[in-house]
Amino acid sequence: MPVQIAVPTDARRDELKHFLRSRRERLSPKDFGFPEGSRRRTPGLRRDEVALLANIGTTTYTFLEQGRDINVSNHVLDRLAAVLRLSAEEKRHLFRLAVGDQPRLAPNPESLSSSLQSTLDYLGPCPSLILNYKFDLVAFNQAAMVVYKYPPDAVEKRYNIMNGLVLDQERQKLWVDLEFYMSNLVAFFRLNYARYTDDPEMLGLVRTLEEKSEDFRRWWSLYELLDGEDLLKPIHLNHTELGELVGHFNLFTIFGYRDLTASVFTPVPGTGTAEKIQKALGSKAVAIK
Repeated sequence: MPVQIAVPTDARRDELKHFLRSRRERLSPKDFGFPEGSRRRTPGLRRDEVALLANIGTTTYTFLEQGRDINVSNHVLDRLAAVLRLSAEEKRHLFRLAVGDQPRLAPNPESLSSSLQSTLDYLGPCPSLILNYKFDLVAFNQAAMVVYKYPPDAVEKRYNIMNGLVLDQERQKLWVDLEFYMSNLVAFFRLNYARYTDDPEMLGLVRTLEEKSEDFRRWWSLYELLDGEDLLKPIHLNHTELGELVGHFNLFTIFGYRDLTASVFTPVPGTGTAEKIQKALGSKAVAIK
């Protein structure tokens, strides 16, 4: 007998509703053998067509997309993922929204192993930091302080990099292609949001950003999810003191704390980026505790 899954909480149901609709509307009816005509009021497949292709009841799919509190099985979600042509990450996102995934929290930076900070420090000219699920800064190395100009007490004050980048236009000037970087950052943030729709702080952060930033509302409305291929394009920074810096972002989960992510900016060889950062590190007498 299949395991029945209850779609939990109003916020998660609302997120699931928007996700399903966005993925349904991007599909072309003709790719599935359905006629395209003027009678179609919305782009993409209709709800009844998705239900037919997934071999589920139209009412079941309609209620699911409307965010109603209904039970669906793993098999239904599998079939929907296939019909909607979801990528591997999008399928995981669908299951997070439908099933929920409440990972272990690391509420205080003091609970982190001291070896984590040492690991960041040993990365030398690679600006590196650790973020929690809301993108609060939990730890960072000296290279990150030099490049991103974080204040020394950023960890103690729980500096939020999403807030800092969305609402601080001066900080945005660091990024040569701000649109590319921010759309990817928001796409990554969205993956965490799906796991924490029960968390009042996460919901409050999103509401604040939506209220204060038209750009964030636009990026958020795109409903993009970060894919591994999105990280392949080099990121260009225009540093006021160091000049142009070029690198790749790599993201790592922290074993034992699934709500923590390490972000490492790795200089592209031959661009002089590593040398510029290393030189700046040699002239800085900043101790990170």
